[in-house]
Amino acid sequence: MALASLSSEELVMKLGAAGLELSDEEKRRFKDFEVDGETVSTGLTDHMIGQLFEKSFKKQVKFIKIVQQLKQSQSEEPSESQTASPAVRQVLKQGTPVPFPPVFSLPKFPKDVQLKLDNKEPCHKINSYRHKIIRVLQETMAQHTLYPSNSDYVSVVKALISKYPFLRDAEGNVYHTWHMSLKRKFKTERSPLVDEEEVKKIKIKYGHNVKSTGEKEASCQRASRSVADEDRVSLIGEDAASINAHVKTLKDQYKKTKPDAAVVDEKMKQTFAWRRMEITNGIPVADILGKYPFLRTPSVLFQEMGQMHGVADFSRCFQDSFSKIVPGVLKLAQGKSMIEGHYMDARKEAIAESFCDMDFRAALVLLPVIFREKVDKYITIGQGEPATPYPTVQILGASDWKRIFTEKRIFSTVKIEGSEICRAVGVEDGILSAFSAYFVYNIAYPSHSRNTLLFLQRHVLKVSAPGDKPLPTAVVRIINLLS
Repeated sequence: MALASLSSEELVMKLGAAGLELSDEEKRRFKDFEVDGETVSTGLTDHMIGQLFEKSFKKQVKFIKIVQQLKQSQSEEPSESQTASPAVRQVLKQGTPVPFPPVFSLPKFPKDVQLKLDNKEPCHKINSYRHKIIRVLQETMAQHTLYPSNSDYVSVVKALISKYPFLRDAEGNVYHTWHMSLKRKFKTERSPLVDEEEVKKIKIKYGHNVKSTGEKEASCQRASRSVADEDRVSLIGEDAASINAHVKTLKDQYKKTKPDAAVVDEKMKQTFAWRRMEITNGIPVADILGKYPFLRTPSVLFQEMGQMHGVADFSRCFQDSFSKIVPGVLKLAQGKSMIEGHYMDARKEAIAESFCDMDFRAALVLLPVIFREKVDKYITIGQGEPATPYPTVQILGASDWKRIFTEKRIFSTVKIEGSEICRAVGVEDGILSAFSAYFVYNIAYPSHSRNTLLFLQRHVLKVSAPGDKPLPTAVVRIINLLS
């Protein structure tokens, strides 16, 4: 059996057979930390291995040696990417596959999976069980065709959800992630068959488009959000002259040591619709900030977001909603990033009263990790040039992650295209300011952080925009795991 396909329990047995004796506590950690064959194949950091074997360097060394041997022995055998499954090969031998049935009957699953399904356990939240379900469904479908139609996929996943409704997705059309997983499984199974005649014909028929990686982006892509009808209505009674008068008042207030909050609030509301039109028409961020300088403050940035989406207290709404998923996010991020290790070290040294704030900050910082996106394109330490032109948080008041998780009043700045657009006190306000900037300045989500940002928008804040597409499979899966 391939290393990557081993469950946590099977991996523990494999290690025992290789001579590594594990205590009950160590076996429990493999299960709690979700360390399976796929995780080991991808690679564990020294910190992660240290968490598995806390009190024994000898076991850590032996574990590394056994894993290296397993990977080496596996590389000498044909892998899944080099050989297709028997079901796929059988279809090719038959020549003409059996027509796909109008009503799909679910096959029997392996005993361990079937037992959990019969007991109505949400086994789809455990990767090893989910993979087995997908494998069995794919092999059954492959007896009919290597290229299922969309209706074929839908009939299969609907049959699965109909019989086992507890496997439903928490978002979308309730079966989207199963649909996408099956499609990927077929693609994986077909990839070794490039020399097979049927696959060659299909490739010639449909062709393949190769995406260009392109050069590093120097500027942000603008989103296609338009001015809402109610905003156009609120422009009535305002013209360029009246707007200029409001803008002058705002600039005068910004120069004061203690601006009049009531005046600022009134003038920002009076210029809101005009400002939305200017931004939609493509006026640069620097020009908008020069005209409306109070957008450099997190509180006004949050008010702008709140007014755009009809939320009275945007910051409080975010805090209340995100707090509910903090434990789940931290569990999913466990052992998957060096930054998570710094957080655990900081938590061990902290007092119990500070755990709540620390956990919230850590979950917010580690959020990209659970989507396999890079944290450094979302938040960074130091004053160097950000790796991306898109809104990025830079921490100025700390030089290491432990301090960031420990201290509440850490200074940060938000940059767009290398220029500072906002300063905040606290990691939380910095990240929320960067997120708000995407909407306030009409910036499209970049591919490198898209799933993280969509999760914050659609699941945490329940904010939708005209023309929004269904959530990506990766986002729906995380929502399923957190539900």
